[in-house]
Amino acid sequence: MMELDRYDHLVKIDRNNKTLAIYRVLDGRELELFTLLNLPDSLIQEHASVFKECAQQLGENILLDSPAARKIFNL
Repeated sequence: MMELDRYDHLVKIDRNNKTLAIYRVLDGRELELFTLLNLPDSLIQEHASVFKECAQQLGENILLDSPAARKIFNL
């Protein structure tokens, strides 16, 4: 059994459904869905605030879920 304080993340983009999935990679091979985000449907220049919100959510999800990042930031 893997220790819960050690795993990596895999980010996968589904072009057809316009989603971005973040998986936890357990034991180097097993994938566990962590979160699923809908990607903005527009160009960055047209709706910068929507893109910024999506990017911020993605970054926060990965950093706050990452055991290594939490240790670095003392969270």
